[in-house]
Amino acid sequence: MLDALDIKKDHVRIPVYQTFLNPNEGADAEQSEAGETCHFGGTDNPKVVVVSDYKPYAVSKCIKKQTIGPNNRSERLEVLGFVVGDDPGDAPQLPNAINRPAIGSAVGDSPVAYTGIHFLGGLYDSTNKKLAYMRRSAIKDESMQTMYQGGVVPGSGAVTTGSIIEHTHTDWPAKKDEQAILLNQNPMADCLYYHKTQMRFLLTGIDDITKSYGTGVMDQASNHRGTVRMLVLRPRTPSVRTRVDGTSNDFVINHDFMPEWDTQLFYDKGKQMGGKMDKNSWPHTVASTFTGGTGNYTTSDNAYNNQPLPASENSSAVVTYGLKQSEHPNRTVDNITTSTTFGHFKPTPTANRIDHELTATDLLMSKINKQKYAVLHDEVFTLDSLHHGAASQHIANVTIPYYKKVKFAGRKQQGTTENLSYHTLDEPMNMSSRPIVLFLSYNQKISASVEGWTAISEC
Repeated sequence: MLDALDIKKDHVRIPVYQTFLNPNEGADAEQSEAGETCHFGGTDNPKVVVVSDYKPYAVSKCIKKQTIGPNNRSERLEVLGFVVGDDPGDAPQLPNAINRPAIGSAVGDSPVAYTGIHFLGGLYDSTNKKLAYMRRSAIKDESMQTMYQGGVVPGSGAVTTGSIIEHTHTDWPAKKDEQAILLNQNPMADCLYYHKTQMRFLLTGIDDITKSYGTGVMDQASNHRGTVRMLVLRPRTPSVRTRVDGTSNDFVINHDFMPEWDTQLFYDKGKQMGGKMDKNSWPHTVASTFTGGTGNYTTSDNAYNNQPLPASENSSAVVTYGLKQSEHPNRTVDNITTSTTFGHFKPTPTANRIDHELTATDLLMSKINKQKYAVLHDEVFTLDSLHHGAASQHIANVTIPYYKKVKFAGRKQQGTTENLSYHTLDEPMNMSSRPIVLFLSYNQKISASVEGWTAISEC
């Protein structure tokens, strides 16, 4: 139909990032979590980012390790993650990914703590000329202008390489008020159609457990396989309910809190507070009274339900948790009637969160909290880091579908004037849910090479 009407829809593929910042070169797999940092600029000028700081691979980070038996037999869990898009700012529903400083930018004296999670880009590229050409609000580049003249500027006699005719025709307003009216009448006036994000990850095991911690007493089996769990997640945006106050004629909005990545990623009914979740909560405890001396305790018959540890009263509670922390079982409800989150449970404040004691195996097998995160893909595979056979590497193909019109807010205001500047607002307005690709590796460090793109077409 579009061909019959001679209508052509331009399209473009925005590539994802393929180079990433990693911990210091030569960092050992047994290095502590606090010791993994990123230095910029090498030894000559560590305050400035240089091209060599970005490597064509991303390396996982150890987030959990503990002894699981005699002779210092240990296990650990590595995490490697990618957030599609660039840094959106303070977003509790997304993991703490490291920023991508520009080449030549100053980064200060302190090294950046490595989190193992990177921004992947691929949602928008402000430098792409064709992408700007597809936006109704954007100022078209000179090379794509149809009303473009070169040679002699009229009335001056001077020869120039080219100039844009001053009154180039455009359908987009030049004043901020007119733009606001247009976007109010038609929110999709400045939009692009997002099809999907297609990516390919090449995973390689780069460290095996037989050489970890310098003991040499780990699993010496020749058929060792490192288990890797791949998750493709999307934070669920809570629904918004509106009503009108009949006395004040005000609109009242109510919605739940955004998901908290640090404490609401997993929800497994097999993980209760009284156990490895909280070391201060002991199940099956008996009320006791201290009678003096060393170890002299007597049981009191009339102290029913009087636990010796305050946290033990919540030993049977099942709460959500993240990679390192869990929610506090005593959550509070927003009871302020004028609040937009009235009637919803408040996320646990940072100061009250519990640092759980779950093992690497517990986290590897935990179930995703599907009320807060949508699971697009969940797969478990193995990597053989001891040999060079077919199982030594794994190719993971990831497709994240969108198939929706994504709206934008036009162009930025030019200072304090009424005019619009040449710069567009490039943050999507109806794509608050950023996809997350997460790899959890058991007992081996992994490396990932990435390639991919996002298909975008003109509305």
